Amino acid sequence: MNKVIENILSLMCFLPACLGIFKYKRIEKKLHPFIFMMILDFLIEFTFNSVLKFSVTRYFNQLIVNLYMLLNFSIFLYLVFINGFISKKLMLIFISISVPIAVFNAIYNGTILTTFFYLLSFVSTVMLFISIDILSKQILVINKRMTDNCWFWISSFSILYNGFTLLIFGLYFFSLFNTPDGRTTFIIHHFVNATCYVFFAIGIFKIPEKISTL
Repeated sequence: MNKVIENILSLMCFLPACLGIFKYKRIEKKLHPFIFMMILDFLIEFTFNSVLKFSVTRYFNQLIVNLYMLLNFSIFLYLVFINGFISKKLMLIFISISVPIAVFNAIYNGTILTTFFYLLSFVSTVMLFISIDILSKQILVINKRMTDNCWFWISSFSILYNGFTLLIFGLYFFSLFNTPDGRTTFIIHHFVNATCYVFFAIGIFKIPEKISTL
């Protein structure tokens, strides 16, 4: 894939991040963590795709990815907790499990400077099943059309995003990274991510503005 096209697809997270910043003060605080997730995604992608790349940054790229996974996972769990989709106890359990898995992955890899694929598998699996549960609950929402429900868009494309991420873990687990099918999957992954960010932006657009108390 052309590097320019790859960078453009990677930076599609600019759309939901920008829209989220624009709508930030006008929406309920319970949806703010999702905006933070989009901004975090953009910052990570911008760091990795910027023309201002430094050798030190490139050296620590995988460490940044590992820390990103933990932080993004924690924000996601907080988001679904404050919106009533999981309990506080379950949120803390998942966060508590993710840290030892990260430590195990570092020991297993022998370094913190490579991607923690077992951590990737865990966080993606949890986020996938929570997103499926959230989407199933949207069927019971009768006071608005499904397509006008921000959670429909957020959960639907979280399922696609995390499901495809698990496919990437499968490539690692079965040592298929360097096969033709593995390389093709990586190319498709860029298009899947870009698609998800476009629809995440739609989800943010569908977030209702908070009711003024004045």
